[in-house]
Amino acid sequence: MAVSALGCALALVFLFCVAKADDTYSVPEVTIQAFKPKGFRASIPDAPNLALFVFQGNINRKIEPTQVGELHGEVVSPKNGRWVVELPDVALAVGDVINYHVFASVRSAAYVKDKLTFTVTKLEDYAPLEAPTTTPNNPNCAPTPTRVRGGVACAGQTIFEENFNSLRTDVWQVQQYVPVDHSEHPFVSYQRSAVSVQNGNLRIVPSLQQNQLGFTADSMLDSLDLYKGCTSETSGACFVQANDGSGIIPPVVSGRITSKSGFAFTYGTVTVRAKLPQGDWLYPEILLEPLLKKFVFGSVNSGVLKIACARGNNELNTRSTNYGNKVLYSGPVIDSSCHDTLLVKKNSNTFWGDGYHDYSVKWTPERLILSVDGLEYGRVEAASNGLRGLLPASCAAVQQTGMAPFDDHFYITLGLAAGGHTEFPDGSLSQNNHEKPWKNQASKAALRFWNDVDAWKATWRQPELLVDYVKVVAL
Repeated sequence: MAVSALGCALALVFLFCVAKADDTYSVPEVTIQAFKPKGFRASIPDAPNLALFVFQGNINRKIEPTQVGELHGEVVSPKNGRWVVELPDVALAVGDVINYHVFASVRSAAYVKDKLTFTVTKLEDYAPLEAPTTTPNNPNCAPTPTRVRGGVACAGQTIFEENFNSLRTDVWQVQQYVPVDHSEHPFVSYQRSAVSVQNGNLRIVPSLQQNQLGFTADSMLDSLDLYKGCTSETSGACFVQANDGSGIIPPVVSGRITSKSGFAFTYGTVTVRAKLPQGDWLYPEILLEPLLKKFVFGSVNSGVLKIACARGNNELNTRSTNYGNKVLYSGPVIDSSCHDTLLVKKNSNTFWGDGYHDYSVKWTPERLILSVDGLEYGRVEAASNGLRGLLPASCAAVQQTGMAPFDDHFYITLGLAAGGHTEFPDGSLSQNNHEKPWKNQASKAALRFWNDVDAWKATWRQPELLVDYVKVVAL
């Protein structure tokens, strides 16, 4: 079925317009795959002059020709000879029926194939659509252990680069939700208003929820509704109700972006040039996070790689230990109950938030190597029974081999958080010997934090996270 793409709007619905078009193209058979434990992929082969591919589908219910489905995505370029819509957070079961239609644009004409169904008969292990590392068209492409989701990598090649001349929505998703399933339980909500690109930098600026339009200090005991534009499918992440005075809505508005939809990879060297935030109880989130989140311990996902972090407090001590902004730490976090076990640290005579630095991790099938400004300051080598073998028995009950869980596709996250249940040791003292106002794991932790707002907000003189660029190079 061919319709003119000129004058037809494809935003929330398809408009079926009458047009003249050469019937030299028809939408080919759509390949659909369901992955375990989560993941969905729909793809069609590339064709000359193909410029857009859109998928719209519903699970176990009908879909109308003009309806946006619960499964939806559009792509404007092919990867390895196919046009691919991937939805990594979709959980499907054997027997589920997907009713769908697809849209393709060729030479200013639009082609629709509708009233299609697919029944899930099996759940596959996730595997990226990858081309061989060497091809007749690229004989100089040297082999590399690096893998790119839906792409190909050659040794030493830059496989991702972002200079933040603009915020590319085809690569980055700006998050909007309350991180109820975050292993660190920060006292924030992620909202789009905190994120911008200015002067060639990503800029994430925290602020108080009570100062937002329509809110007051009294509103903190009411509710926070982020359903409009919410980017999470987790229960409770889009709407939070304060519970009878024992809790409050998240007191800090902050920001977070991820490359989850636009870029993911396995193994390589990641460099992030950034200026870290300064201000009590703030900390940056410069992370690699697992695409499929295969490993779960308790109620949280396991396996996050901190590329760089320094707490925002200029002064933060417990007895003789310094935890403040002069201490850089990074590395893998596999089990939140043993948060610091595998992290490596580097002390400085100056604050890490005073200027820009190049923070790097070289992620290989055998180890993680951490560097700052080109100088290595630590590495984590896998034990014979994997990274989990480096943890005390009380931390991780499940043992793996190799670099698991760091042996699959990860995506880049850039964000800023505050407070939480793991980043700041209980009993620590900030400037003027001001004691941390909450206890980790306490039910009223966020409330205690908020009650101390006059003390910590006064220290937020340079609270924003600034990121100049991100670059990933294949091994």
